[in-house]
Amino acid sequence: MKVYDCDNQLQFEKLNNKIGDTDYIGLNLIQSFSPDSLDEAKNRGFKPL
Repeated sequence: MKVYDCDNQLQFEKLNNKIGDTDYIGLNLIQSFSPDSLDEAKNRGFKPL
């Protein structure tokens, strides 16, 4: 899994582009959570972009 930091404008734009190309939400292939840090995301098995 990959993690995108939505506080980072460039990463947020990349995520928005991916969502627009495929129905990740409808396919249940995307998650969001906050206010977790990137370190917490790594602890959950997500890899940085």
